[in-house]
Amino acid sequence: MGLIDRLKGKFEQNFDVQSDQTPQWNLHQNSNKPLPQQPLPPPPIPARDYRLNKPLTPSSSLFSPISISPPVSQIEKTDFHPVPLPSFYNQEGPIETNNFYGNLLVEKQDLPVWTHPYSVWKCDDDQFKGLAVSHISSKQKVFGDVPNSNPCKYFFSPVGICSLLLGAVEFQHGFDLKLGECKRFSCGTRFETRGASGSLIAKLVQGMGMVSGLYSGNITPRLASKVGFQSFDNKGRTVNGLSKHVIKLFDGTKWILYSSVNTWRQETPNSIVAATQVNDVSLVQIAKLPGNGNESTYDDSAGAFVTDMTLSGSADHGKATYKLNYTIGGNSGSGKVIQWFLPHHYDSADSSMDLQLLQGAELDSTCKGTMKAYLTDSFVMSEQLPPKELQFNPYKEGKGCKGCSSDSLWIIRKVATEEIDSFDVINASNTDSMYTAGKILDKGAFILYVAAFVLQDKNLVRTQLDKMKQAFERFISNNQQEPLVYNTSWKGVVSSAGLKDGNFYCDFGNCFYNDHHFHYGYHIHAAALVAQVDQKYGDGTFFNHCKDWIETLIRDVCNPSDQDRYFPVFRCFDFFNGHSFANGLFAHGDGKDEESSSEDYHCYYGIKLWGIVSGNEKLDQLGSLILAIERRAMNMYMLYSDDNRVIPVNFKANKVSGILFENKIDHATYFGMNKEYIHGIHMIPMTPVSNYIRTSQFVREEWDQQHLGELVNQIDSGWKGLLWLNKAIIDPQGAWNFFSDNGFQDRWLDNGMSRTWSLAYCSGMM
Repeated sequence: MGLIDRLKGKFEQNFDVQSDQTPQWNLHQNSNKPLPQQPLPPPPIPARDYRLNKPLTPSSSLFSPISISPPVSQIEKTDFHPVPLPSFYNQEGPIETNNFYGNLLVEKQDLPVWTHPYSVWKCDDDQFKGLAVSHISSKQKVFGDVPNSNPCKYFFSPVGICSLLLGAVEFQHGFDLKLGECKRFSCGTRFETRGASGSLIAKLVQGMGMVSGLYSGNITPRLASKVGFQSFDNKGRTVNGLSKHVIKLFDGTKWILYSSVNTWRQETPNSIVAATQVNDVSLVQIAKLPGNGNESTYDDSAGAFVTDMTLSGSADHGKATYKLNYTIGGNSGSGKVIQWFLPHHYDSADSSMDLQLLQGAELDSTCKGTMKAYLTDSFVMSEQLPPKELQFNPYKEGKGCKGCSSDSLWIIRKVATEEIDSFDVINASNTDSMYTAGKILDKGAFILYVAAFVLQDKNLVRTQLDKMKQAFERFISNNQQEPLVYNTSWKGVVSSAGLKDGNFYCDFGNCFYNDHHFHYGYHIHAAALVAQVDQKYGDGTFFNHCKDWIETLIRDVCNPSDQDRYFPVFRCFDFFNGHSFANGLFAHGDGKDEESSSEDYHCYYGIKLWGIVSGNEKLDQLGSLILAIERRAMNMYMLYSDDNRVIPVNFKANKVSGILFENKIDHATYFGMNKEYIHGIHMIPMTPVSNYIRTSQFVREEWDQQHLGELVNQIDSGWKGLLWLNKAIIDPQGAWNFFSDNGFQDRWLDNGMSRTWSLAYCSGMM
């Protein structure tokens, strides 16, 4: 079968193009194996055993569905949302809300999306109409607000530099952009001429090696560049018959062009067009040549492109292996594609990937260091999972869980008795915010856990457990001030706060899918603690009573399987970027972002604990894998030790990112510029998993170099207690002295923080 036939088959398969002569072939994975005539049935859902601490029979994949049942019935459904589904999008099933292509789903669709290392966007400027492509090198990055300061406040890659553009002569009269097959790692874009007589299809895939466009119908391919073409050199043909050209732009960069177009002609310094219209289907691929200038870098992958990327993985004996699997369209000489990978990818790559690394093929990412290219059809990584002893109790890196000394127990008991008596968790959690309520429930759950498993005081447990069950009941029955609803358009559980009037500021944008992993993570973690205590000291009913509600929240933020048609796959966590994104249904010129690394990993820590109490080994392992990935990635991109080799040297002395965007890092927060805000937002809440992510080396450097010891003495708010509890990682005795002092003031506690847990944490770290 020829290349054009293969392209046509994939073209019609992927975008449901109707034809009188629909081909009977189907391009898939460059394989000669016959495809099944009927779709394969989904794999069976593994059996669940909800008895606490009861191990399950292992399944073959970490990414099995948690459930495929509808959300709990007490959460009502609504098809209304302040942000309507795009009129140009008609795909059934869940759609990602916090994903890299989010800018294409909202508002004018004209802001960039970052596949890394490229950014692409819909360009509708005069003479530049189509899919614009840009790559920014490190020397082009902008630092501010005082450019030569060290550390500087922010840095970013300039946007809107249209190095190359995939367009068409016919687009000059107007075009329409439609989306299709939007999945976790990819999104299909279709640029149609007015009247839809011709189209350009480009699949956007995270890490894609080349930007590939399929032209079909009455359309004339056109390349454009706002930078301008300095030279356009014909380099002959590839082994599979594609024409090859090297393009040099006026900024000195070189790009490669592969195409099934026979003849190109340069119209102007900014425009190159095909000599004739497309007869059937034509492929055009462009890519930036890496710094070594090797013009053959992409030859072995020319003609092939990724149409989909999926996850697979398993865990055994404390180690997880996970794999990015590529569905390949087209046909290359090697049968493989080039994909770009970030530092946390190649740092954890399996040794089997070594031979697929293209030596010297490197391009800069926006703010995550140098990307490397691999010629492959999959990418395999492995991570050592968190130690088994990292569960509920204070954990010290390298020393495990020691428990509290007898000398400290009487102080902890005294404080716990006072807090259980004075802290009204039932009414305090009765708020109009899922985020605030979650923090307060988590505070109460930590007090309960200390009473049960540190103090082992049945009377204190009985009192606090009853309070916690009553407080949770309001949310389990969905009778809080702003009940949750299941939004059937975007497919997710959202707060009703702000839903009717479209007020983004209500509950931190929850109904716009902002921060779901932050908000629901507190509820999930708190429920795991209460269930663990109730199993030993209570009647054991809490777990089954709240199970379906909690797992609905888990599915909303961390659904691992597309077999669950009620929620998108991994709404928040991005396996390509190595951390979650908090930004929901909003357009932003720098892409998705995340402000709090610690509330990010707190969510997956809670999911891990819920897996433990539910006996769901795969959920435990999934949470553990995400934590292991985040430990590696966050210490590259968000938490900066002195030996960090990823972040620019004139920024890493800030020690923390502040807000990490796809295109920018800004040492700031959305709620203020105080130093305790910027550093504290990466600490909150302090739990046993904190010092798994935040290494002792990092904490010591941050404390000393950012002069947090001087700062903490000047603070008279809840940030004071948070900074001190963070110091317990390196100085548990000093932190203990602070929290146990007779002059301690409750205003030094964050509203999700208890003195009881703080003392137990410090004591357990000694």
